[in-house]
Amino acid sequence: MTSNRPARTHLEALFEASPDAVVVAGDETEILDVNPAFEQLLGYTAIELAGQSAEVLFLDKSDFQRIWAARHDAAQKFAFQPFTLSYQHKNGREIICETVAMPTRDADGRITGFMGIVRDVTREQISQTVTSETDRIYLDALESSSETAWRLNLKTSEVEIAGPIARTVFGASGDSISTSVDDWKNRLVGDSKLACDQLISGMIKSGRAHAELVLRALDGTHVFVADSGQIIRRDSDGIPLIAAGLLSDISQRKALEFHRVEADAYLQSALEAADLAAWRFDLVNNTARLEGPLTRLVDFDEPSGCITGADWCALVHRDERGDIIRTTMAMASGETDKANALYRLKDRDGKWRWIHSTGGVTRKDANGRGLVANGIINDVTETIAIQEQLTIERNRFEAIFRSTPAMMHQVSETGIILDVSDFWLSHLEYSRDEVVGRKSTDFLTEESRLFIQNHGFQEFRVTGQARNVPLKYVNKSGDVLDCLMNAVMDDNTSTGQRTAYGVITDVTQLRRAYRDLERSNRELDRFATIASHDLQEPLRKISAFAGMLRARYSEQIDADADRCFDFLVDAAARMRNLINDLLEYSQMESRPLRSEELSLKALVDEIETGFSPRIAQSKASIIVEGDDTFHADRFFLNQILQNLISNAIKYRSGRPPEIRISMTTHQNEWSIRVTDNGMGFDPKFAEQVFEPFRRLHARGEFEGAGIGLAIVRQAVDRHNGRISVETRPGEGSSFIITAPDIASQWRVA
Repeated sequence: MTSNRPARTHLEALFEASPDAVVVAGDETEILDVNPAFEQLLGYTAIELAGQSAEVLFLDKSDFQRIWAARHDAAQKFAFQPFTLSYQHKNGREIICETVAMPTRDADGRITGFMGIVRDVTREQISQTVTSETDRIYLDALESSSETAWRLNLKTSEVEIAGPIARTVFGASGDSISTSVDDWKNRLVGDSKLACDQLISGMIKSGRAHAELVLRALDGTHVFVADSGQIIRRDSDGIPLIAAGLLSDISQRKALEFHRVEADAYLQSALEAADLAAWRFDLVNNTARLEGPLTRLVDFDEPSGCITGADWCALVHRDERGDIIRTTMAMASGETDKANALYRLKDRDGKWRWIHSTGGVTRKDANGRGLVANGIINDVTETIAIQEQLTIERNRFEAIFRSTPAMMHQVSETGIILDVSDFWLSHLEYSRDEVVGRKSTDFLTEESRLFIQNHGFQEFRVTGQARNVPLKYVNKSGDVLDCLMNAVMDDNTSTGQRTAYGVITDVTQLRRAYRDLERSNRELDRFATIASHDLQEPLRKISAFAGMLRARYSEQIDADADRCFDFLVDAAARMRNLINDLLEYSQMESRPLRSEELSLKALVDEIETGFSPRIAQSKASIIVEGDDTFHADRFFLNQILQNLISNAIKYRSGRPPEIRISMTTHQNEWSIRVTDNGMGFDPKFAEQVFEPFRRLHARGEFEGAGIGLAIVRQAVDRHNGRISVETRPGEGSSFIITAPDIASQWRVA
């Protein structure tokens, strides 16, 4: 090792001092190092090229592929066969170079990369093609640059042009064309004509000049060129005769500049719209620069938006400050390329704001250490506040879910229990560990389990909801509970998962009460049968025997006894009517409803026919007005109208009864108003008059059992309707009945 050190030192000195450009590349095309001559030749520094692919040096990428592929064939040779290739200067200019490459090896002789010696042969290549005076134009023009060359005869104003622009702008059939200065100027766009005149006058005055011009190509597009020229020939008196120069097509550069300006504008607009800030951190000098609306958060010492790393860290909350410093040091040392941090930053008002910063290293040195990092910061204070609020609400929901006095559960789409309320557990006598993770059907009877598996789940997945599904649950003690299930399926769009939330209502006691009610109804039916037959039989006998006794002993009884027979017969008749009314009232609750289209006028006409003797005796008048057709049960509507009309005739004042019946229909609902001019009553009894056997007058003052309005209310209730009364003593009453016109909304018996 020691003996090789002087040789290595000499090689390093030779590498640095060599007049020829030298580049060293690894086996994966990455550039390891270049010498000063190479930097001068192509304009790049060693730091700029370190780590990049050698492909960036070539104007034509296929040239690179050709020379790189040849390394396999020449790996066993000392050096490659020389290649003449076109390299690209950092400013985009083409340089023709001769390249000789040789493999580099480690101590064991293995090839580790390649070293190339590059020599500029641009002038030699051009000189080999100079065969005429026209070709000499290129040689003269290359004193300044490359690409399209021109030569101007200042005495004749004749311009000779050779190169791509001669074809694209001036329409040359070959590589060159001769034209006049006027024709040249006619091809210029806008202010370029003035710039061209200034270029010519500048060359005459100082010998050299430069201008950027815009030419109109034959296809109508604009070609941006950098025009550099100088005086190359004068007469014996020093008067300029010939000027020559080069036109460098900078259209691509101009487009890039335009796009960069446009991109900067878009970026600034995006930052403004999204309320963001872009940051650039110099990891070497420990300075940061911010751009964008979020810079208002921070007090900058410099108006340009610059701040030192230390000053920035001083604004970071102490709980996150260490993480920020460690991330920065890791990027500077090359341990990481990424930055992703959430931390609190003190704003201008001294308040803490949550900041989310993302980005990474964008430039490194040859050793992989970070030089520059870029990224975006976003003020997420409101987002964090919303997330905290959501967390509070979620915890609150979970607390309510757990503690609510209802059987609630949360089930996955596959039927696995995710969570249940505490009431669910206590009601079914299980612990949480015994329930969560099991199938929801494990706690059902066999009959309910089969129903859910064969029908319930499939329908629930499709519709996403379940309404009052009857299920039987089995608690831990083995008792069967009658329940109703109501559930809804929630689709989580962010995760794609579906979760069911259900409420289970234990209706076991309700079902028992319902069965008891059914039994009571059956008893009432039997009572109704007894009332209609057995109870009325003694009354009929009382009436019959009272009549027989009166007829047989009419000559032997006095007036008091005769009145007693009248009382006896009347009491039996009232008792029979009372039993009939009570029977009718009790049967109305279980009587089925039948919907049909009715005519109000036709119903009233039928009732008038039945009441014709009473109407004639009282001189009553009945007026029907308003809408006529509606849907209701004929029997129940007859009961309503019959009782209201009967009461209007019965409870009349000294004047003849006037009964007005009107109907209005609107929004699937009808309303009937029955108004009379009768006795009326105190409004404080407006609710009590609908109670069975409730009378506002003495028993002997008016006939009847006092059950008519109770029958009216029950008939209205069966239609799921409403009834009210407006009344004043001595002024009459108005009864208003309102009910749905749709049978599905009526109350089922």
